[in-house]
Amino acid sequence: MSAPAAAEGSYGRLLRVPVLRGLALADVCARLPQGMVTVTLLLTAAVHASMATAGLVVTGYTLGQAVTGPARGRLADRRGLAVVCAACGALYAVALLGLLAAALARGPAWVLVAAAAVAGVSCPPLSPGMRSLWSAHAGGPLRQTAFALDAAVFDLAYITGPVLASSLAAGLSPAAPVIVLLVLTGAATAIIARRSAGRGPSTANIAAHDPRSRPGPRFLGSLGSPALRRLLLTGALANLALSGTEVALTGYVRQHHALWAAGPLLAELSLGSIAGSLLLGARAARAGATADDDTGERRRLPWMLACYSAGLAFLAAAALRAPLVAVAAPLAGLCLGPTLATLFGLASRAVPGSAVPGGGTESQAWLNSAMNGGAAAGAALAGLTAGAPALSLAVTAGVAALAAGTAVGQRPRGTTAGQERQPPETYAAPQAPSRGEAPARGLRGRDSPVLGGVTGGTAPGGDTVPSRGLPRDGGYGGGTPP
Repeated sequence: MSAPAAAEGSYGRLLRVPVLRGLALADVCARLPQGMVTVTLLLTAAVHASMATAGLVVTGYTLGQAVTGPARGRLADRRGLAVVCAACGALYAVALLGLLAAALARGPAWVLVAAAAVAGVSCPPLSPGMRSLWSAHAGGPLRQTAFALDAAVFDLAYITGPVLASSLAAGLSPAAPVIVLLVLTGAATAIIARRSAGRGPSTANIAAHDPRSRPGPRFLGSLGSPALRRLLLTGALANLALSGTEVALTGYVRQHHALWAAGPLLAELSLGSIAGSLLLGARAARAGATADDDTGERRRLPWMLACYSAGLAFLAAAALRAPLVAVAAPLAGLCLGPTLATLFGLASRAVPGSAVPGGGTESQAWLNSAMNGGAAAGAALAGLTAGAPALSLAVTAGVAALAAGTAVGQRPRGTTAGQERQPPETYAAPQAPSRGEAPARGLRGRDSPVLGGVTGGTAPGGDTVPSRGLPRDGGYGGGTPP
């Protein structure tokens, strides 16, 4: 079977499951605002203020979001993702609309920065929450396919989001991108809330069979997991390399007096990442990977990072001949998407269910925060070597190689395939029945979770499924980008 046909088959199977199809729609609605928000904030603040003030607005938003991310993730695990997203979303809308009103009224700079900081603090935890939901509801070969799809949507949002925001602001008004951003965020929250109305909060995924994932002090929450702490280091280094690459490429085209090429080159990098993510999802489905065996993911992560490092090294070498950079950029990104999908997939299983009442969304929020810190460090590192962009690219390749080194040994010693346990309430890809057997309906067990990580609901076939208490589900976005 060709790669395109395999990809169509794997993603087709995922989208044929009603719950997962709803998750895919919510994922698009949640990711696109993330790609829009930076440009939206800049253009909104700069209506009457200086670009220096606009930069401080973005900084206030980013710091507010990063500092409180894990806390919002833990709250979502304990109180329910839909409830927390709805509450945060209301304050988020008030803060952004307040920022818009202050900008149009020529308000003082501190008001703009304060409004942006409140928006960052109250940003709904949709990014970690979506990964948590993917982990909880996609089983068997569909699990890695779901994470790969999430990574591809994440990259696509960062290509189309800035274009959409700037087009709306220029073609309509500065208020237009703010309104669209809020509508999309509300739509993602509504899809989650509609599926989980009247349900309880989620609980953490079972990972107790991983000897390196024993809980630490309870007050640490998900951070008490040694496996998660190792993933935080790997994720920070991987994103440091990515951020450094973006800054180095921008510096490279500026040095060659072709600043117009920065956007296309960065888009090529993202397109390569999207292609790699989609191929990973198709390959995982064809290989029949199971959700209760993440040994393959642990083994794959250092290889993906090593290939990512090799791609960046090739990009650094291509920088010696300018025309080759356009060829090397998509190749450099080819292993980026699979790396991120694998990282978030492992994070969804890194936190033992006994550590905290939740753990899925919080663990992904911690990984998001660590990667944001890595991005900031990568930008600073590339800035220090801005005079020699080729050297900056070589340094990022070395950082990616270091990340690969930290990923070696992520697989627990003494474990074998299948030792890790998986909650039965997941949707797996239907398998062809053997001769004489009745065809399977694509459900494992009688119970089926609904969005938000709770029991009860309706199975894909239409049967009503009884609730049997709180399952041990967890997550990837919290427990995919995101």
